[in-house]
Amino acid sequence: MQVIEIIEKSNETVLEAARKFAELNMRTFDKMFQQQAEMAAFYMDASVRGMEMLTKAKGYQDLMAGQTALARELGERNMAAARAGMTDVHATSTEYGNLFQEGIKLAQEQVAQVSSAAMKAAA
Repeated sequence: MQVIEIIEKSNETVLEAARKFAELNMRTFDKMFQQQAEMAAFYMDASVRGMEMLTKAKGYQDLMAGQTALARELGERNMAAARAGMTDVHATSTEYGNLFQEGIKLAQEQVAQVSSAAMKAAA
């Protein structure tokens, strides 16, 4: 009977681990989607500003200065997004690693319990 209880507990543990992984996946997806949405909005705004520059520039020098400033802003924003993305990926990979380590530890404990129960039953 003890082995059945251990198996039931193992099944609950597996379901809990799956829930934790699903939550981590959803949090990661939400962060990445939010960053992509922000970048898409920024690119749309930058495109509009670029078109406005073409119509409002007072001359070639003014247009080139505006485009250079816009290109610099695009580059800085892209680098900031890449840094934020890498930070998020690193944090997520750390969380995955922690979940795996926790799972391995629980599996080892449960295998030890099953072995102990099997030895007692055999005796």
